[in-house]
Amino acid sequence: RTAALNWLKGGDADAFREAMETLRENYPRPAFYSAMNFLGTHDTARILTELGAKAVPQSRDGRALYRLTEEERRAGTELLKLAALLLFTFPGSPTVYYGDEAGMEGFEDPFNRGAYPWDREDEPLKDWFTRLGQLRRERESLQSGGIEYLFSSGAGLAFRRQSGDERSMTALNAGSDPLTLVLPWEKRDATDAMTGRTFSTSGGTIALQLEPRSSMLLL
Repeated sequence: RTAALNWLKGGDADAFREAMETLRENYPRPAFYSAMNFLGTHDTARILTELGAKAVPQSRDGRALYRLTEEERRAGTELLKLAALLLFTFPGSPTVYYGDEAGMEGFEDPFNRGAYPWDREDEPLKDWFTRLGQLRRERESLQSGGIEYLFSSGAGLAFRRQSGDERSMTALNAGSDPLTLVLPWEKRDATDAMTGRTFSTSGGTIALQLEPRSSMLLL
């Protein structure tokens, strides 16, 4: 979580890669592939607040009353969707703290423990998490496939998971500027599982234009 947040909030994707590779090299394969991966818990601020808030109020009362502005919530939600895709496609066990998939806000305990917002959920965000859960259940490559990093620099991160002939490729742009990536792809075409958009390849590579704070999962 710490490594992911450092990158998502403006750090270098290669530092995230290095941190994850250090874990992979120093732990047995079963531990790395069953690790409890999470973006938030009852002991942390809500992930949407972490990613969206431009500043943390110094006083406890200020943090208790704080709500994201419309602009902060929009940017935070974009980053949260990106982070969720990372969570569900990375080796390990994706774990979601209740309400994060619904767009709940809040700083540290007890401000992160509000009642679930029944009938007030962020439905598009919840649908995003639901789709990721479906893909995780359906694709062996996302459950137990190995991981190969294809790009890790600045705001951009791309990696491939493979199990047998099944491949899944995650491409992420956590920055505020568009990002163009040219990545290896042996098949003639690819489909973004999150949007249904299709891409053609050329010479064994695929060119992706990632908008700010956006992501793709190519199948």
